[in-house]
Amino acid sequence: MVDPKRVVSYEDVLKIIHQPEKIIIDVRNPDEVNTTGKIPSSINIPLPQVQHVLMSMSEEEFKKNYQRRKPDSSDELIFYCQSGRRSSEALNKALEIGYTNSKTYLGSWNDWSNRFK
Repeated sequence: MVDPKRVVSYEDVLKIIHQPEKIIIDVRNPDEVNTTGKIPSSINIPLPQVQHVLMSMSEEEFKKNYQRRKPDSSDELIFYCQSGRRSSEALNKALEIGYTNSKTYLGSWNDWSNRFK
């Protein structure tokens, strides 16, 4: 069960896509993203790579791969996937390595794609 304080809603994400200091991370596989699309302003870091990217990737490499600065451990990270399961896993991994302001969009792509027009 995910702590309710760590869950964002569709309405929250609608606001966050216009706040570049907050980082929305799609943890689906690239082929899923290519097939369905993604939430505007989000970056794709597949779940198996989340911990490595956040812990070990250099600032320069992160900027080269994702066209934005690497988040600090205090930055707000919002994870999403297809249905919320992988985003919850990513949330736990981020919290374990010290990204204390991380959250999950439990509705994830299924909710977003049904509501965003």
